[in-house]
Amino acid sequence: MRLPNKLLLAESGQPVLSHTLKQCLKSGADRVIAAVDCPELASIAEKAGAVAILTDPALPSGSDRVWAAAQEFADAEFVINVQGDEPEIDPGAIDAVLTSLESGCDVTTLAAPLDPEFLHDSAAVKVVSRPDGRALYFSRAALVDARLHIGLYGYSRQALGQFAGHSPTPLELAERLEQLRFLEMGFDIQVLDWPHAFPGIDTRVDYDHFLQRIASAPSHPHD
Repeated sequence: MRLPNKLLLAESGQPVLSHTLKQCLKSGADRVIAAVDCPELASIAEKAGAVAILTDPALPSGSDRVWAAAQEFADAEFVINVQGDEPEIDPGAIDAVLTSLESGCDVTTLAAPLDPEFLHDSAAVKVVSRPDGRALYFSRAALVDARLHIGLYGYSRQALGQFAGHSPTPLELAERLEQLRFLEMGFDIQVLDWPHAFPGIDTRVDYDHFLQRIASAPSHPHD
């Protein structure tokens, strides 16, 4: 069961959103912006050291929300989308995506090895790629030679703007995966290998496991 108001949970001493933003602030990004849909989350973001931008709650996807926030920063050549419920995101992964964008890729994401027990799990998004690393397809269904998709995206400003200006596409709607809109529009998506996924917070069990991990860590990695 999905966890309501998960970004506000603060049993660790700070909200989930704050943990995530502080990890992002450790990366080499020029600025960290929280695209949020309520003043409470905006306040949390600002206290964490990020810039908060209020966006329309009715936007259809996370990428659309990121594009809405990017309008406030005309000098942003590249944009990286980190989900707010990823308190253990590796700053190095953010830097790897940024490096890929700087090399000329329009859209970049990550993938990790897929545990066979999740092959038929619709909550685990799978990706198959060409030998050069460009994505062939993303799906919630089982795919041959698939890897586990990690929902960290980087975009050139031009690619993100074109995405936001295009209506949702048939495969995107069928699979409920916004990245398919890029493929249907003709964009290449570069998929970088990463050794492991980052445990996001979707359920109460996820959050309890997160609390256990940070409580047992030698030093708190998210302060």
